[in-house]
Amino acid sequence: MEKIALFYLAKPKYGGWVTFTSHLLKSFQKLNIPVFLFKIGNKTESKQRHFNDDVNYQNVDIKTAINISKNFQTIITAQDKNYLQITDELLKNNANLIVHDPTEMKLELIETIKKNNIKPITIRKINCDNLNELGIDSNFIQHPYIRYNKTKHKKNDLAVATSRLDFDKHTEIIVEANLKLSHKIKIYGAENRLYTYFKLKKIDEHWDKNYFGKFSNHPGNIYNILNPHKYMIDMSAIKKDGGGSQYTFLEAWDSGCIVVLNKKWNINSDDTMKANINCLFVNDSEDLVNLLQKNEQYESIIQNGYKELQYFEGKKVAEIYLKVM
Repeated sequence: MEKIALFYLAKPKYGGWVTFTSHLLKSFQKLNIPVFLFKIGNKTESKQRHFNDDVNYQNVDIKTAINISKNFQTIITAQDKNYLQITDELLKNNANLIVHDPTEMKLELIETIKKNNIKPITIRKINCDNLNELGIDSNFIQHPYIRYNKTKHKKNDLAVATSRLDFDKHTEIIVEANLKLSHKIKIYGAENRLYTYFKLKKIDEHWDKNYFGKFSNHPGNIYNILNPHKYMIDMSAIKKDGGGSQYTFLEAWDSGCIVVLNKKWNINSDDTMKANINCLFVNDSEDLVNLLQKNEQYESIIQNGYKELQYFEGKKVAEIYLKVM
């Protein structure tokens, strides 16, 4: 049986890249395929280290990584500029590369992709178009998702945000809304301290009264946060990106939350996120305040969101990967 090696070639320990890598690994496991996760270290270690949830990884040196890529079906699940050299080496051995969003489409990576004549995989349709504009063909495959929630919970709390706190996540819209809301939006997630200091603190010096820190990446913890809340707020807006899914959306659907998004994410009406069908969109903090104060019933949106998860079912997505690789 073919063995699969996943390489996480990036620094971040939290966020979508990490979540994606965990779900993809578990999705291959659903097919009973031997799958292993590696990171690059100064030396090859025999021990396993904790990555995320119940997923572990092994540190390997560059020479070992190259040998693995010659003998395994290899997927680079995330990469940043610090790992461009090893990315190039693995692509020479026909590794598959995931491109998550346009912020990764820097000249150096684009040249590396073209030089190795590979067809990267994107997780939102629009990024196939973005790569095509740069002269690169790609395959779109939706996010793999392993469902966790099995039981319904009472929605005793109003709203929560679980994204990173960063410029492209536009947490400032949530902080502005909290200045006017009596029932505050609870904010969780890893913070970019430059962003929180120079952006959020200027809006509200005490914004962090509603900030509960980054949540631990142990199994089920995100759902313990989401379950009691009626709304999940995600104000992400990335230049030349949108329309499709992010893990915050999928986790919220799985927890029976109403997903509320930034209108700037709604770039394509026939894409995954459909206004007033499986999510709601707001233009700004004023819209967000009005929506939460009205606090209407959106049972069909909750049901549609939960049904949407079947499209991302891990086993199905892993089978698509096997056909593409």
